[in-house]
Amino acid sequence: MPEISIVAPVYNQHAMTLAELVRRLVTSLSKITDDFEILLVDDGSANDAWLTINDLARANPRVTGLHLARNFGQHVAISAGLDHAEGKWVVVMDADLQDRPEVIPDLYAKAQEGYDVVFVNRANRPERWLYRVFAAAFYLLLNALSGEDYNRLQGNFSIVSANAVRAFRRLREPGRFYGGILRWVGFRHTSIVAEHAPAGQGQSSYTLVKRVRFAITLIVSFSTRLLYVSIVLGLLMALASFVMAIQIVIEKLVNPSYPLQGWPSVMTAIFFAAGVTNVGIGFAAIYVGRILEQTRGRPLYIVAETTSRSELTA
Repeated sequence: MPEISIVAPVYNQHAMTLAELVRRLVTSLSKITDDFEILLVDDGSANDAWLTINDLARANPRVTGLHLARNFGQHVAISAGLDHAEGKWVVVMDADLQDRPEVIPDLYAKAQEGYDVVFVNRANRPERWLYRVFAAAFYLLLNALSGEDYNRLQGNFSIVSANAVRAFRRLREPGRFYGGILRWVGFRHTSIVAEHAPAGQGQSSYTLVKRVRFAITLIVSFSTRLLYVSIVLGLLMALASFVMAIQIVIEKLVNPSYPLQGWPSVMTAIFFAAGVTNVGIGFAAIYVGRILEQTRGRPLYIVAETTSRSELTA
């Protein structure tokens, strides 16, 4: 069992970025221990990232590559890495060099104070102001729906004890969110603050569509409050219609000549009610779809190959 394992999901990173990542990791980890492993998980990259990982593994026996059969998503790739990591401590980080390897000694030192999970709060993130606004709004909504307190400044960069990793492995639901699952399993959590570097070379794995899909998965997988939202909307609509009906009766009793014309208002109410009903049904359908995925019993991922041997395992 090595002292530290590094798990880094790789998607379309360039050869120079991966080589620089390994070089900086070796330098930083050597300040802590000589007993470490670096696990690079290729999440179905469309470029030659897997060939680069093979070259790095041949040049350095501490580097191990894991090649997934297709693109399963970043958080599934992290799960695959955690399934294969053997260290007493496991560091999870991105491979694009935004998570700086030089921070790992600080993470490790903080963990030695008695914590099982230590995350990095990213300072000075190079983001556009519009993205920051939308991200803040999303996390506000997520925290309201989930009843948790997820920190927008925290990504995946963290160090986790072997005990917490074993607990993480037991949760196999298809809706993967690394930080959310770690929060659920418990253990002692804390965080440190570190600078966030600009992205290295390579294509970002998160397009706008993927971000929206992940946001929906996140809310549905870690919250059932959307179902209650539709119930509350239905009750409010019923209350509003009841109040309007009383108002119409009172107006008619007070003023018998009160006209009961209301085609526009009736149609508006009908369309509004139908829209809210469909939204509620849509929420329920999303949860039913998640239940279907869970009952299929499919593996989270398929390993096509490793740098040490070929295998077709789940």
